[in-house]
Amino acid sequence: MKHRIILILFLPMLIAVPASAVDGIPGDANGDDVLTFSEYNAAVLSYLDAVYMGGAGNLDRNDIQDAAWVYIHRDGKPLVVTDSSGRTLTLYRPLRRVVTFSGEALETLRSVGFDMEKVVAVDKFSHEKTTFFPECLDKSDIGSIWSPDMERVVSLKPDAVFLYASISTSACDDIQRRLEASSPGIRVFRFDCFKPATYPEEIRKIAMIIDEPRQGEEFASFYESTMNWIRNGTAEIPTDERVRVYFEYWTAYKTVAAGSGYNEKIEIAGGLNPFAGESGEYPLIDPEAVIVADPQVIVKLAGQGLTVGGYARHDPEALAEIRSALLERPGWSRISAVKDGRVYVIHSDILGGAQHFIGTAYLAKWFYPDRFTDLDPRAIHQRYLSEFQGIDFDLASEGSFVYPG
Repeated sequence: MKHRIILILFLPMLIAVPASAVDGIPGDANGDDVLTFSEYNAAVLSYLDAVYMGGAGNLDRNDIQDAAWVYIHRDGKPLVVTDSSGRTLTLYRPLRRVVTFSGEALETLRSVGFDMEKVVAVDKFSHEKTTFFPECLDKSDIGSIWSPDMERVVSLKPDAVFLYASISTSACDDIQRRLEASSPGIRVFRFDCFKPATYPEEIRKIAMIIDEPRQGEEFASFYESTMNWIRNGTAEIPTDERVRVYFEYWTAYKTVAAGSGYNEKIEIAGGLNPFAGESGEYPLIDPEAVIVADPQVIVKLAGQGLTVGGYARHDPEALAEIRSALLERPGWSRISAVKDGRVYVIHSDILGGAQHFIGTAYLAKWFYPDRFTDLDPRAIHQRYLSEFQGIDFDLASEGSFVYPG
C-alpha cells in the first residue's frame, strides 16, 4: 500500500510533451525490461535530488510519471502487441501524443475510453465531421493517407500514429516509412477497424495499447453480442430460402459483388445477393437484370455519393425522396420488393466503418422481421453513441440514417 501511495504522487494528469524516442522503461537501471519497485524508488529519489538538491539525475518529470504508469498498469514490464498487419511493436511508455490517419481507429479509440486530449491530429475527413467528432475541431488537420501533410505530422512529435492495415497499403506503407525515417522512436500501428471478422480482436488490442482493457472488453462484448445475435438468427437458413436482396451503391445500377464489405454484411444478415458473382467489387449492371432477378428486398445506400442524412443532417424527407425515385423507375412496379413495400434507404455512416454492426442490424431486421422481433437497431445505435462514444446525440431529433425507420 505504501508503494502505491508513493507512485500515485507522481501520477497527475500527463501533460502534452513528446516522449523520449529512446527505447526502454525509464528507471529500469539494469536494462532487463522489468521495472522493480526498488528501481522506481531509486529513480524518484534521483529525480528529487536533481530538482531540489542540484544532483545529477537524468530523468525528468515525464520519465517518472511514465515509470509509475508502467509499474502500476503493466506490472513494470513493456507492452508487446501485434497489429493487424502482423507487425509486433513494443511500448515502453504510455501514449501521450497520438495522430490518426484513420477515422475508424479514432472512433475505436474513443469507444474504448482513450483520453481524446492526447489526440493531437486527425485526418481531414474526421476533422470535417464536426457533429460526430466535436472534440477534433481544435486538432491539427494532417490531410489524408493519399495526400498527407508529413511536415505537420513530424512537427507535432507524435509518439504513435494509426494507419490502415489492409486498404491503400502502398499509401500507408509510404507514410510509415517516412515517419520511421524521421522519428526513430515512433510507433506506427496498423488497424482497419471496419471488418466484422477482425474488429473484435482489434478492439481488444487497441484497448490494451491504451491500458483500458476493461472498457475494451465492455465494448467488444457489446459489439459481439449484436453481431452474434444476427449470425445466430440467420445461420441455419438454407440458401434457397434466403431473402433475395438487391443492394445499390451510390450511383444508379451500381451494385456490390463478392469481396466487397457491403456484400459481406448482406450475407451476415442472411441475404442472398443475386449479383454476388459479378466481376469486380462494385459492378455496374443492366437495369433489366434487376427486374429479372426480382429481389424481395431493395436497399439503397446514401451518404458520400448522395450528400444527405447521416450525422450532419436531420432530413428524413431527403431519404424519402431517394426511395420515391427508386419506386418510379421503369419496370420496378413488377419487382416483389416494390410490390411488398420492402424498399429501404440506409446511410453509409452506419453500414460502413466502425459502425457497420448497427447497419447490419437494420439489414437483418428488414430481411427477417419475424426472426428478429426483439432486435432494436435504433436502441443499439443510441447506446453506442451515449455509452461508448460519449456524445450528446439524440436519434429521435438528430441525424437521418434509415428510411423508412
